[in-house]
Amino acid sequence: MQIHNEIYGDFDISEEVLIELMGSRAIQRLKGIDETGYSKVFHPKQKNRYDHSINVFLLLRKYNASLEEQIAGLLHDISHYAFSHVIDYILKEGDTEKQDLQDRSKKKFFLNSTIPSILEKYGYDWEYIAEEEHFSLLEQSLPDICADRLEYSLTDFVAFLDMDISEVKEIIGHIKVNPKNKWYFDDAEVGYEYAKLFKDLNDRYFSGLLSANMFKSIKDFVKYALEKEYIDEKDLETEDQYVIDKCLKYIEKDEILDKYWKRMNNKNCFYEDENNYEEIIYCKSRVVDPLCLVNNELKRVSEVYKEWEMIVKEEAVVKKHFLIAQ
Repeated sequence: MQIHNEIYGDFDISEEVLIELMGSRAIQRLKGIDETGYSKVFHPKQKNRYDHSINVFLLLRKYNASLEEQIAGLLHDISHYAFSHVIDYILKEGDTEKQDLQDRSKKKFFLNSTIPSILEKYGYDWEYIAEEEHFSLLEQSLPDICADRLEYSLTDFVAFLDMDISEVKEIIGHIKVNPKNKWYFDDAEVGYEYAKLFKDLNDRYFSGLLSANMFKSIKDFVKYALEKEYIDEKDLETEDQYVIDKCLKYIEKDEILDKYWKRMNNKNCFYEDENNYEEIIYCKSRVVDPLCLVNNELKRVSEVYKEWEMIVKEEAVVKKHFLIAQ
């Protein structure tokens, strides 16, 4: 199997376990799950969870991660519900500040798929692979960088910030992995520029008003449909469009559902007013403080550029949006 990626390059995939996993229903389902939630309205470019999962795998492969870690990267998002992190605003077990229901649901999604049998067929322990703490290149806590975080930010620089692919490739050229499996930049200035670009993404999209509007409008639409039993929670384990289509069967006879649907398709459906608001929407805020090589020593960006230390503290705080309908 040949895979070409404009950012990460060309790859020859010959391992049967990878090819079989890529063709599995669990992985293919991710093509129907928007990475941000409902980007066709609220964000400038669409990218699904399948593309992101393949790209994380490719990035790990590019940096010579073990085959086991490449598999973990390929599978790291299979537990995403419809509309991605919006699920944390919909289900009672969700956490709007951490947006981590997907992580807490991983074993359930593994068990409800063919993934365990595929992995066992090739001699892999699916329970081990499902635990991301075993894979330090794949996942790290903020403010560290990792394959997951690098992938969505690098591709979003192109999709959301209109950065040229050649510029992103220049950044990648300075990203390295040391023998202890730690990601770092070999040039502190490039690491600092990357961190600032990541902050721009966070301010404008990840934790900004558009995302808050998206989270609330989808949440209102889907929660109402659940309450009316137009859909059930199991439907949320399928794909975005399946859930939407099932809800839209009732749109003509339900004015409230129609109102919520129109809001969901208007990116300016809410505005902010701290003195007169309908609901506070909390948005997870993301900020990075990467390691950089300085005089043969690894230091964080904030150790080299002192002003970044305060920015990291400020940006790590969950953002609040006081929303009221237009």
